Amino acid sequence: MSEKTVVHISADFPDPLVPAKTTSVLNLISATNGFRHVVYSLNRVSWASGVVALDFGPDRRALAYGAPPRGLWLSSCLEKVAQWILSDLRLRQISVDALHLHKFSVEGLVGLEVAHALHRPFIVNIWGDSDLKIVGVRRDLSSRWKAILDEASVIVPCAPWAEERFDSLFGIDRTKAIVIPPIVQNEVYSPSPIVSEPRFVTLFNLDAYQRKNFSALVETIVGLSQTLPDIHLDVFGRGSPETLMAINKIISGAKAETYVSLKGPLSGPDFSKTLGQYVAFLMPTRRETFGMVFIEALFSGLPLLHSKGWGVDGFFKPGEIGYACDPTQPSDIERGIRKLFLDQVTLKNRISELHQLGAFDRFKKQSIVDCYRSALTAAASS
Repeated sequence: MSEKTVVHISADFPDPLVPAKTTSVLNLISATNGFRHVVYSLNRVSWASGVVALDFGPDRRALAYGAPPRGLWLSSCLEKVAQWILSDLRLRQISVDALHLHKFSVEGLVGLEVAHALHRPFIVNIWGDSDLKIVGVRRDLSSRWKAILDEASVIVPCAPWAEERFDSLFGIDRTKAIVIPPIVQNEVYSPSPIVSEPRFVTLFNLDAYQRKNFSALVETIVGLSQTLPDIHLDVFGRGSPETLMAINKIISGAKAETYVSLKGPLSGPDFSKTLGQYVAFLMPTRRETFGMVFIEALFSGLPLLHSKGWGVDGFFKPGEIGYACDPTQPSDIERGIRKLFLDQVTLKNRISELHQLGAFDRFKKQSIVDCYRSALTAAASS
């Protein structure tokens, strides 16, 4: 039997135009053999017009398209992208079995037009943060948003909370929804030893420090130093020179130099070993679609301080792998950090038990690929 052809429309696929994009979609497609994967990688250019394409490999097209920021003229601009893709598929005589629209609010609008024209089924992802922002701003497109969800053969939320929030907004047929997390880089479990001092760690792209709620985290650490004088936070990550200066200003402004240290990038074979040397992982982000580093911290044996209703919230029972805080309330961030320190033994033992029970298997690459392969097969056969 010949392999099925799946057309992927994604704004998060690394290409020559923006090579530093996340590798989540690339990793997933590369690991799922048995299909012909045709990729259209989208790149928006503010206040421009038209569509320009660049080939960057077999079945790979990078598209630059013009559209204003903040969702202005979103539908009309993306319709031009859809028409370009349709013309290209017909010109190349590609017989499409299914489409995968990798982000609901942008690729969904493009792919709905393409799917209608080709009379083909499609999968659509829900990536909560950016998707919620756009559908919130463009409520005039609510009928289109609902059509995408109603007509999709498979709906793939990034996390349980994303499924629940979109269900409350538009209604979702949950029988065709399946949560598939992104593939992480570190998936080998390493237990974390008990740490006697209140030493904590965080890791993120430093350029996103505002969304990661870094100021609130630093201020909370300083506040906790009144009762935990040995408290310390190590901050791993890379960012621009401007970001480095901004973060340093936050630390010095809070008089936190004694309690907060910038450690630079963390990668390679020492990743899990280094993370495991702390009490817990802290990231009370304002908004978070998923946060792969949370899962990598769990594979390093660390309990989490994460945000309620965002990121990895909903994958585990409340309090099972850490503390879900209200990121807008400094007192709740403080409460969470203190609890992680006091309950460190219980939490680390529970995380170890969960690994032994297979509760983390769903975050391993093979499990994710198997789940995705099933979704592709179901869509391409419908």
